[in-house]
Amino acid sequence: MTIKTSETSVIKRSQINLNPLNPKRHTEEAIKLQKKNMQKIGFLGGIVWNRLTGNLIDGHRRVYAMDLLYKYDGSKETDYDIKVEVCELDNKTEKEQLTYMAVGNTKADYDLIAKYANDIDIHNVGLSDIDIKDILSFAETDIDAVTDSIDNLILSPAEEEIPIPVEKTEEEKKQHVKDVKEQVRENAEKRQADEEAYIMLSFTNAENKQAFCDLFGIDISEKFMKGEKLLEMMD
Repeated sequence: MTIKTSETSVIKRSQINLNPLNPKRHTEEAIKLQKKNMQKIGFLGGIVWNRLTGNLIDGHRRVYAMDLLYKYDGSKETDYDIKVEVCELDNKTEKEQLTYMAVGNTKADYDLIAKYANDIDIHNVGLSDIDIKDILSFAETDIDAVTDSIDNLILSPAEEEIPIPVEKTEEEKKQHVKDVKEQVRENAEKRQADEEAYIMLSFTNAENKQAFCDLFGIDISEKFMKGEKLLEMMD
């Protein structure tokens, strides 16, 4: 079996379009950190460019950082050479690959993905079932399609279902979509809070760590501990 590989090439920055559908959201701080890393380490590659559209598939933050380093303003005088991995993808595959690379690295903008979800195979971009449910709930599609998708995907048996009349008016359909969107937002906020339900402790030295572990009867080799267990020890 032979796996297709990209073509490494050096092109001009002016040939690159920053993809307007890029779901990754890079803060100014993150871009400055990328710039600082480049100044220290250099450019290590990893920029993926679609020759057919001129759009970036991956590497936006690195390009933003290099634009700062080279003071690129779109003019011929500030144009510079940049090494890229070249691919040739049609519009549908470009969106799928753009999404696949986004969800595999950085928390993606699901509202933006929802806007073009109907243009791609949403199950072919590395998303979990929960992520797909959230995206479908935000998708700006036909009311009937959204309602059917929500009925089939959004509400799990463990969740309280919102009653829906068998024969729904247009207003009832819109209200149902609105209600489920709110439910999904609340569920997403709870999941996010649960994912961040941890703290990290650090000690100045090993002796202080040993004293802490001895105080609560914790094995010094333990790396993780449930907070609830520690609370029980403190009672």
